[in-house]
Amino acid sequence: MACTESQTALVDVPVTSPPPIATEIPFGIPVLRKWLPILARFTFVQGIVQALGFAAGILIVRHLPKREYAFYTIGNTMLATILMLADSGISSALSAIGGRVWNDIGRLGSLMNTALQLRRQLAILTVLFVVPVLVWLLRQNGAHLLETALLVIVVLAGTGLELITRIYSVALRLKSQIRQIQNQALMAALVKLAVVGVALFIFFNATVAILSVVIGYAVQFWMLRRWIDRNIDRDAPKDPAMRSEIISVIRKQSPHSIYFCLQGQLTVWLISIFGSTDNVANVGALGRLALLFTIVSSVSVEVILPAFSRIQSAQQVRKRFFQIVFSYCAMSTLLMGVIIAFPKQILSILGSQYANLQSEGILMAVSAIFATIGGLLWAVNAARAWIVPPHLLIPCTIILQVVLVMILDLSSVRGVLLFSIYSGLPSIVLSIWFAVRRMWEMPVAAPVSSYGA
Repeated sequence: MACTESQTALVDVPVTSPPPIATEIPFGIPVLRKWLPILARFTFVQGIVQALGFAAGILIVRHLPKREYAFYTIGNTMLATILMLADSGISSALSAIGGRVWNDIGRLGSLMNTALQLRRQLAILTVLFVVPVLVWLLRQNGAHLLETALLVIVVLAGTGLELITRIYSVALRLKSQIRQIQNQALMAALVKLAVVGVALFIFFNATVAILSVVIGYAVQFWMLRRWIDRNIDRDAPKDPAMRSEIISVIRKQSPHSIYFCLQGQLTVWLISIFGSTDNVANVGALGRLALLFTIVSSVSVEVILPAFSRIQSAQQVRKRFFQIVFSYCAMSTLLMGVIIAFPKQILSILGSQYANLQSEGILMAVSAIFATIGGLLWAVNAARAWIVPPHLLIPCTIILQVVLVMILDLSSVRGVLLFSIYSGLPSIVLSIWFAVRRMWEMPVAAPVSSYGA
């Protein structure tokens, strides 16, 4: 893709004088001509990436004993927990600030270096808190001391690589480097699948399974660093003004990061504490079904949201917001219909030890839809640094969950999945309400960046 194409934002419509009806159709045609081929290419390659990831995941599900798969599920869950807590709004701030400075190599370099410093500080605090919980959960579910130590080391290695990668990946998305994004994702997925495939013939357990994920992270990190060295000023000085704005976003979002961290991993934590090792494995295996929904969310995060963050027209922000949300809901509903129609056939992919989970499989699909819609709404809002006030979201969810704890059987797979579904409702409702409120409060005039002036 040519440079001029890759760095072009969505076309804006002037908000001061709406065009007559006769000119509205020609306006839409250039947008469709530009974005449909991009989305089609990205979706096709992303489909291959997700298929490779799904294949690796299915190999892991089918070949790990339930005990080992429970350890794998816990390790992956805590890895995601560290990554989320160590972010605490940094990515949201990068998207919001980067939408104003993305075409200036020096300012973008300053933004990356400032964010890296803050993320390192948050990562240290997060690791000190999460690692003891990881050790406790593994030991609670029967992991030996050596198994626990190896899993912790692998999780920390993956954390170190992915925390840096996620900072620099924002630059790729802001510059709409679609091919580079896809090349990295494709290579990481291929390497992960290759590691799993080779390990099946040599030695395979939970540690090796998580190590395959970490090696994929390492490949992506190496490729991204090569691109960054050529396209970003890595020696750019840290910017105090940018640091202040990032910290401002962290203060608003860190309560949400803790909240989403707890909510996103709560099903595994609850079943780990109240259920059995078998049920931990069941929940983790059913979670593979959620991968069916990730291709749609990947298109949104990697292609659409960076362009959404660059829009400065209030009218266009409103229009794109509803297009993104409604399109995603339609695609998710279609996938849900397929799972409801063919639960037995879909579960057969996971292997015979999970074949009796048909009703739970449907519940997992519903849970995945609620989680991904809530995540999409959060990501759309975060791209504009619209943070739902924590004093609204967190109490509403906690009150609902207290009621759910009293009426649901949290030692069963069905119980924790219903808990997950109902718990997602406050986030979805409040995210929509807050986005609509902020969109209609947007000023007509576009803000001007003050960095480097």
